[in-house]
Amino acid sequence: MWKNQHLLAVALCAGAISILGMGCELIATVDRSRIPGDEGVVNLCADGMKNGEETDVDCGGPTCPQCATAKACTEADDCSSGFCADDVCCDTACDEECDACAADLKESGDESGTCGPSKAEAACGEPTCSEGVETSRGTCDGSSVECAPGEEKSCETFACDPEENACFTECTEDAHCTLCHVCGEEGECVLAAAGTPGLGCEEDQACDAAGACKAANGQECTEAETCGSGSCVDGVCCDTGCDSACVACNIEGSEGTCSNVAAGDEDGIDCSGANVCNGNGACGLAPTEECTTDEECASGNCLGIFVCGNFPAEGGEGGGEP
Repeated sequence: MWKNQHLLAVALCAGAISILGMGCELIATVDRSRIPGDEGVVNLCADGMKNGEETDVDCGGPTCPQCATAKACTEADDCSSGFCADDVCCDTACDEECDACAADLKESGDESGTCGPSKAEAACGEPTCSEGVETSRGTCDGSSVECAPGEEKSCETFACDPEENACFTECTEDAHCTLCHVCGEEGECVLAAAGTPGLGCEEDQACDAAGACKAANGQECTEAETCGSGSCVDGVCCDTGCDSACVACNIEGSEGTCSNVAAGDEDGIDCSGANVCNGNGACGLAPTEECTTDEECASGNCLGIFVCGNFPAEGGEGGGEP
């Protein structure tokens, strides 16, 4: 009895009538193929219509026969050839960059189902961005399967955006900028100050004023041109020119930073006459030299006998008698 009701429902579905509470969509789903032993039941894989899960008329999908070439498909299993390209069953894999199997995608315009060269100027390949150079998608020439390279464009002061395969066009952080550049206030990448470490340079390097990586402060040098800071002082790259008296750039523990030499130091220091360093980056009279004020003495102490006192002991106060 169910079969008779089902057949009646199928017949009436064309008039949008629902029988026994079953909609047409449900009937089509239930009766996907012929019921064994019942010659009267509709076989949707041979009804001359594209319905159910078919990819083309009466073929493709999980239950109907495979489709011939040029028929629509969504995957290789839909096709008797075993190849689905450009959503049609194809005679070959047709998977080169500038291959096409659908008629409207081929330069020749030949019928779908036979692989041939893609239309001229069709986009191919993927955009790339590497080492500050953005390359757009390539193009097909209409006669070969090769993809001609796309156009290259320099990112200039910006870095490559790895998610978009393109250059950043504005920045919100230094990582959006190219080597030795930092993100400025208005979203533009600007040159970093000379001597700035990091920003794409190696661990023992720093940026120079032109945006190149040179030796970092504290590294040994013989010429200023080899230093990121542009200053080679006392045999090391230095953060400044460090060219006044009583300062040096090779003080142990502070190599690369211009620092005051110790009080009383005379070695290599350009203090004239009876002067020595006062420990604060300036020269003053050495102990035992005649003085009239404390300021004249490197020790900061002009004794009552009008001679400069000694430097205070480490951690002590005031210079005593020489």
